[in-house]
Amino acid sequence: MDTHETLKQLKLGEDTRSALKSYAAQEGIFLKQLYRDAVSWFLTSNDPEYLASPRDGVYISIWLPDPIVMEVKTRAEEDSQPQNRVIYTSLVKYLAKKSKNII
Repeated sequence: MDTHETLKQLKLGEDTRSALKSYAAQEGIFLKQLYRDAVSWFLTSNDPEYLASPRDGVYISIWLPDPIVMEVKTRAEEDSQPQNRVIYTSLVKYLAKKSKNII
């Protein structure tokens, strides 16, 4: 399926982590698929607003396919944002849109 993947780390608050797990369970998908869907969805948007991960959050590690990581890198460079901020924003905004929850 995917040729290569890269491990990325970012901070998430406990509420966000729980909401992601709940949404994945509700949809019957693995978290790995949710992460991919969220990042891919955000990368196709033209949303210029980014969110910062919470300072007191807990680091999580996620695997993303290399083509998605390259797109994240490009978007981060274009928008002068850290890559983990692009990923964090993707997760939070995707979850808010799909689950109708504001985190």
